[in-house]
Amino acid sequence: MGRGPRTCFALKSPIIMRMKQRSFLATGPALLCLLLGGIVSADPRTVNDGVYTEDQADVGEVLYKEHCLLCHDKKYFRPVLKRWEGQPLSIMFTVMSTSMPESNPGYLSQKEYVDILAYILSLSRYAAGDTELDQADGALNELMVEARQRK
Repeated sequence: MGRGPRTCFALKSPIIMRMKQRSFLATGPALLCLLLGGIVSADPRTVNDGVYTEDQADVGEVLYKEHCLLCHDKKYFRPVLKRWEGQPLSIMFTVMSTSMPESNPGYLSQKEYVDILAYILSLSRYAAGDTELDQADGALNELMVEARQRK
């Protein structure tokens, strides 16, 4: 007669079961802290971390001159960025992409708005990096505006 899989009853004994529970209770929280420690203790990325490329800012400059310069001179954004300190860059991106240009809000593509944002960061003398600024998958939500660090 076929029987189901055999079970070792010694592993199901109350003593063994309590030992397994205690072992988990002792190591479980430590393991959880170890796993989350890297996530929780990591500083959030900021606009000081080289979050756009020079090429991207160059593209943004052309777009800025065509769509923004009429209303916003090049010095306009330094005080604006100061007001956004401590906020995710996504908020500024959303305001830009839903209300600018004033004559035709939302006219540009998402990529064009991001390129303009890269140019605005370059105007404000934030350092460029090796990776383009990107709004995909909520990336701008994880990127905080903070005062420019002089190097």
